[in-house]
Amino acid sequence: MRHAWPIAFLVVVTPCVEFLTGSTQFGEVVTIPSAAFTFFILTWPSYAFPVLLIREAIVAWNKWLASLLALGIAYGALNEGLLAKTYFYVTPTSPVLGPGGGQGHWIGVNWPWVTGITLFHMIVSISVPVVLSFLLWPETRSERFLSPRTIRVFFALILAEVLGILALESIFSATVRGLLPVILIPAGIVVGGVYLARRLSRPDPTRTLSGRFSRPVPLILVGIGFFIATFLPILTFFPIAFVPDWVLGILYWKLGEVGAVIATLYPLGLAFLAIRFFARTSLTDRQTLALLTGALFVPLATAISVHDLPSGDWFAAGIYIASIVFAARRIRFRSRSATPGPPPATAM
Repeated sequence: MRHAWPIAFLVVVTPCVEFLTGSTQFGEVVTIPSAAFTFFILTWPSYAFPVLLIREAIVAWNKWLASLLALGIAYGALNEGLLAKTYFYVTPTSPVLGPGGGQGHWIGVNWPWVTGITLFHMIVSISVPVVLSFLLWPETRSERFLSPRTIRVFFALILAEVLGILALESIFSATVRGLLPVILIPAGIVVGGVYLARRLSRPDPTRTLSGRFSRPVPLILVGIGFFIATFLPILTFFPIAFVPDWVLGILYWKLGEVGAVIATLYPLGLAFLAIRFFARTSLTDRQTLALLTGALFVPLATAISVHDLPSGDWFAAGIYIASIVFAARRIRFRSRSATPGPPPATAM
């Protein structure tokens, strides 16, 4: 029972990113049998099992944020490259990328989308729920939840889902059969992400973040800025009602094919800098939560401004916001408990 709450948190919150982004409609899941089957049999396991394995790897390998981001990259390739296959289905005519949809498509792969969606999973789908679980239940940070047998079962289930979907799609779709050689691209990203996570070390505890940018408000702004800068080419995917349009994202694609090359490469550079920073610098729980809050601001603002009951955007946003609030309260409570009280008065 000690582990029940953090496990339940991970397997419930992690798939909520589908509702947060509007990729899955909450109303359809609860009213349409076929949508419910797709979500609970295919979509939900593709989040629940990997996030538990990733959390287990972080604890077992004694790693932290840098390795978590690397495993998030591996998960992004697993989800979008091997399962959903949006790496290949986001074509030049797809509306997903907005004004940039026709740029950067080569050998059947939309490369700007590969970078954008993989890093989005790195941050929002994986790092956010795992970090929140550690902040909400700090007493479990060094505790493993899964037995070796359970780990093997989860790996087998994920592999069966990947191979099963690939086999069925190959039978009924000539397009998928033609894509089989380039399936090695997401498979290679998965292997590379896991390898990188294994090699990265925890930061030196004496190397802390201090100064003006160590406070919560500046760190929240840094998180917002990092999200906008990283996902500038696909910001039209995150419409906000009180922002007329993501003009920067629209203007960016005026660069044409050059913009597609830049959109593919420069977010990788930002991700590298983030991983390097977290591998070298230790953060307090308050600082970590501030960065996380800033990184979530744009997706949350998108979901809240839409406020569409059937889609479930607001429902998912509420879960994330409540988790952040409770995590902040837990951090404040621990800080007060750790603060020594005044010395007892001595009798004269």
